[in-house]
Amino acid sequence: MTQDFTDDMRTKLIAYLAAHRPLPAGLGAAIRLAYDGQLKDDVIDCMSPVLGRIAMRLQDAMPDDMRNRARYKALIPNMPGTGREREAERLAVLMDWLWTVVLPQLQPLAERHGFGAAWRHMCETKTARAAAAAGRAAAASYDAYASYYAAARAARAATDAADAADAADAADAAASYAVAVAVAVALAVAVAADAADAARKAFWKAVDPIGVLERMTYLDAKS
Repeated sequence: MTQDFTDDMRTKLIAYLAAHRPLPAGLGAAIRLAYDGQLKDDVIDCMSPVLGRIAMRLQDAMPDDMRNRARYKALIPNMPGTGREREAERLAVLMDWLWTVVLPQLQPLAERHGFGAAWRHMCETKTARAAAAAGRAAAASYDAYASYYAAARAARAATDAADAADAADAADAAASYAVAVAVAVALAVAVAADAADAARKAFWKAVDPIGVLERMTYLDAKS
């Protein structure tokens, strides 16, 4: 039986977040401890799977200073209780962020390494076929930038999972999509790490991972 995330559980989670400075990796474990006292890293029953999975991966990937901002710590206690009834809407938010924010951040590097046109076409058309073509172009360009190929594969997987979200098993589609996007984000970070420190900071500011998690949590909020 699914139980709600009570005020007492939320209070425990807030206390945990306040006591852990800096906040370590392991968002799922922190929420789970407040929920039922178990040290597990899976998504609790009353929380959106797609939100939970992408939040865990983004928390691990984002820079320490971003992970420990008051803005993020204020968001975490509101993720439990989001439920599993609006996964398609959360998928749509995630999809838009992937195609219009994260993957386009790689465009300048794609231009420098000879596959800018294919990468731009993928971001504009947002199709699995274009993602596969961009991946092939990236892989053929330069081995050191094979992460582009993997990012394009992640984009293709994300497209397929998003299409599957209309199927009966939307929860599984949501989980698959979250993992695919997480891979794309991680690879974008890896590529950004090749740049100077100022460029990495600019990358994280541009993609604003906390912002997408806020939009997925507060679906009805005005942006």
